[in-house]
Amino acid sequence: MTGTRKICRRLDAALDARIGLLLRQRRLELGLSQAGLAAKLGLTFQQVQKDEKGVNQLAVARLLQICKVLRVPVRYFVGEPAVPGRNEAVDLKLERTLAKIRSRAVKRALLGLAKPLA
Repeated sequence: MTGTRKICRRLDAALDARIGLLLRQRRLELGLSQAGLAAKLGLTFQQVQKDEKGVNQLAVARLLQICKVLRVPVRYFVGEPAVPGRNEAVDLKLERTLAKIRSRAVKRALLGLAKPLA
């Protein structure tokens, strides 16, 4: 394998991982489980799990279907790269935790606390 092919494979793997992370973040924002999203897409939850982990490359048709279900444009997944210095693991934990909060009043209060810090 040539050096160029190795670099391209690494870039592909990085893009797959980034799309998977964004897929997971958006799913959690909407309060969907993997099984719930899978049902809307006509897939198994294991396939959604693989997509979120970046194990498989998403076909364009599936990415378009995911965008429709998650109500985001394609550029959400393939637009600008992540912000440098941003800790995506911490962001994901924060989003998971916030997604578990059921009370809208509590969510609004937390948003009010977070906005001045952003």
